Amino acid sequence: GVDLALPGLVAEGVVRQAPNLGWNAVPAAELFAQALRDDGAQLPVGSDNEANSAALAQLWAGAPGGARTFVYLSGDIGVGGAVVLDGELLRGAHGFAGEIGHLVVDPNGPDCRCGSRGCLERYAGQDALLQAAGMDPGDGIAVLARRVADGSGAPGARRARDAVEQAGTMLGIALSGAVNLLDPETVVLGGFYRELADRLAPAAEREL
Repeated sequence: GVDLALPGLVAEGVVRQAPNLGWNAVPAAELFAQALRDDGAQLPVGSDNEANSAALAQLWAGAPGGARTFVYLSGDIGVGGAVVLDGELLRGAHGFAGEIGHLVVDPNGPDCRCGSRGCLERYAGQDALLQAAGMDPGDGIAVLARRVADGSGAPGARRARDAVEQAGTMLGIALSGAVNLLDPETVVLGGFYRELADRLAPAAEREL
């Protein structure tokens, strides 16, 4: 079979809302299944939030220290999140648990595509990070990571490091609430956060 990993609120094969894609009530699983049938393939198709899928993959592959209870964060265009408790994915009453990227870290912060203000992803998502670093959105995280690792002291490198440290601080603010609420064994950073972990994680840990 096939399982789609989708960025947004996903339930029963439908993407209820995906702000960064501009999707609302899109039956993604059925559309993909139909495309497969048109090509002659007969495969069952499922779907889930991309961070949920990544957290389950991390659980099955072995989380750090063999943890069975952890919070997973994924850096991408936005910020994905998932929670694993005692080896089971926490889904919540409607399947939308773990949306850490839309925890408010500054009530007076910038508008978010989800309709709120000051959400974590407005500080720690890819677009927000590149903007804070004074970079073009097309530069990508790989270019940002190189600037962060640049020890020359050039203004662009300093600004990139400051942007990543600020994002780490905001991650720490959001995670402090999650840690107090859920008492996880560990926090796992995925997506592009792995590339920035050397500077991102210490800032988050200081805030925690």
